[in-house]
Amino acid sequence: MCGIAGIWGNASRPRLQAMADALRHRGPDDEGFWTGAGGELGLAHRRLSIIDLAGGHQPLANEDGRVVVVLNGEIYNYRELRTQLLAQGHRFATQTDTEVVVHLYEECGTELVHRLRGMFAFALWDERERCLVLMRDRVGKKPLYYQEAAGEFLFASELKALAAAPSTALDVDEQALADYLAWGHVHPPATIYRQVRAVSPGELLVVRDRRLHSRQKYWQLRLSPKTPIRPAEAVEEVDQLLREAVRLRLRADVPVGVFLSGGIDSGVITALAAREQGSRLLTVTIGFSEEAFDERPLARLVAERYETEHHEVVIRPDATVDLPKIARAYDQPFADSSALPSYYVAQAARQFVKVVLNGDGGDELFAGYRRYVAGRISRWVGWADHAFGRAGWRLLGRCLPTPRSHRSGYAFAHRLVRGLGADPVERYLAWSVDMLSEEDKLRLSGLEGQTAAAPEPAANRWLLHTEPSGRLVRPYLESLRGCGPVDRMLGTDYQTILPHALLVKMDIACMAHGLEGRSPLLDQVLTERVARFPEAVKLPGLRTKPILRDLSRRYLPESVQVAQKRGFELPVVRWLRGELRSFTADVVLARQGLLAERFARRELERLLRNEEGLDISRWARRTWTLMMLGLWDACVHRERVPAMPA
Repeated sequence: MCGIAGIWGNASRPRLQAMADALRHRGPDDEGFWTGAGGELGLAHRRLSIIDLAGGHQPLANEDGRVVVVLNGEIYNYRELRTQLLAQGHRFATQTDTEVVVHLYEECGTELVHRLRGMFAFALWDERERCLVLMRDRVGKKPLYYQEAAGEFLFASELKALAAAPSTALDVDEQALADYLAWGHVHPPATIYRQVRAVSPGELLVVRDRRLHSRQKYWQLRLSPKTPIRPAEAVEEVDQLLREAVRLRLRADVPVGVFLSGGIDSGVITALAAREQGSRLLTVTIGFSEEAFDERPLARLVAERYETEHHEVVIRPDATVDLPKIARAYDQPFADSSALPSYYVAQAARQFVKVVLNGDGGDELFAGYRRYVAGRISRWVGWADHAFGRAGWRLLGRCLPTPRSHRSGYAFAHRLVRGLGADPVERYLAWSVDMLSEEDKLRLSGLEGQTAAAPEPAANRWLLHTEPSGRLVRPYLESLRGCGPVDRMLGTDYQTILPHALLVKMDIACMAHGLEGRSPLLDQVLTERVARFPEAVKLPGLRTKPILRDLSRRYLPESVQVAQKRGFELPVVRWLRGELRSFTADVVLARQGLLAERFARRELERLLRNEEGLDISRWARRTWTLMMLGLWDACVHRERVPAMPA
């Protein structure tokens, strides 16, 4: 796990050093530089030493120096690939997984990506072809950004590194801003800046003559054709595949721990890791003083069963201090409130280990959210997909009283009805992110009822020139038209919310503290196999995540197996109504800055007072979304006014 950066253009050492310095938190153990292509191309690397601690220095080249790579991540099957390459006559100078990449590229060029099993983002210079190759792992565990400007091509693991060696000013992308309001995050290939793009998950880019030459999507999750399998067989197969995924992710020359919550995903990972690892496994759990958000008792049961070296860290957060830190860490506006506990647990774990396993991906692969149950129900009331049926559900939704709590059965039913009354795109958004609709955004901007052709009313007309944010999900839903409603939602989540929100959250939280996070449930082989299970096996009824729940019977205490899903949550509603109330108002209603420029103050005030009478969870999500946008603007965007290079 590291930070990478590079310049094809004015690759001076001071600029490369500035980029590397901006990524120091990702790799506190070592730094390295390489310059080639007549001095025009420079690569920079910050290293977190995990494998071959003494010999894994990067950038790393092949025997004749014609192929050079900088890599962020881990190639889990590097030992098997190394054995094959040695048999083919390649010579290795190190024991690191990174060296496998250069020799594999010598053998099969860009096709090497199909043989890599891991999480990675890397840049590779091919001297013979005079091209730069950028690749990002299949599901998007590791980030990679690039910029074409002023006759240069720059890339880096984080936006802050690009800003440290600017080719041009960075301006807010208004479409990305509109999409953030609807999703709570920005979708690649866009970034919050017009001048910067992101390499998408499962994508390969080729750069020639300092310009992007081609891009290729080399992997996409396939949910068909289906493989017939009985539920008991599915559990057995998942057990075997997950054992292998855990075994591969325990490969390291430093101790490996586990983020242990009270859920079954991290619990099963802990059980398998404890059985596989020869020494005593280290586990880390964070807790809160509020019982409703504290999973320490359940986590403790798992730790006791497997006799782990268990550490509990009780968090007493000072959100007014920590939220600005998080805004700076993310570089882009990011509205998932669980970024805060993720930040805390990574900070706690780094006191003990450099590498942790986690349970990321379990919900999206095994149908762990209630929205998948909603999808299952929608199949039973298939007439909801017709205009007449949706009109009936909308009418019913208007008659229902507003829910008072987030996780109650009635709150689920209310959200279910709202989704059934919407078209497929709006239904997905309502059941998954449930942020601001197009109407909400217009109202918030003071533009309700206006059109782009209307006379110039105000500076905040920007929103009228953006496209609806539902366009981002429509292609995925269309491509999955032949699947059932649960698979359509699973497949769409796997290509949107999982890589662009959940994995971003974990990468930033971990790397802010120089910690590597590994996710066995995102293993390529496991993912591709489970995706082909019939929908009726993944979710036959109304019980979420049945395959993993059945598997957990082999490994976890009964109280953990049956515990209600809580998610990685904070007491956001209480905070926004209590200790964060003044802080939130100060940020959202600031007299200058992005929110003051783009939104109507009276509408911001109405939102803070919840004059629309939204259910409390929807109000909290919208308020938090605007607060984090304001913090990003104040702590990142307004401070990012770089001096241009001479």
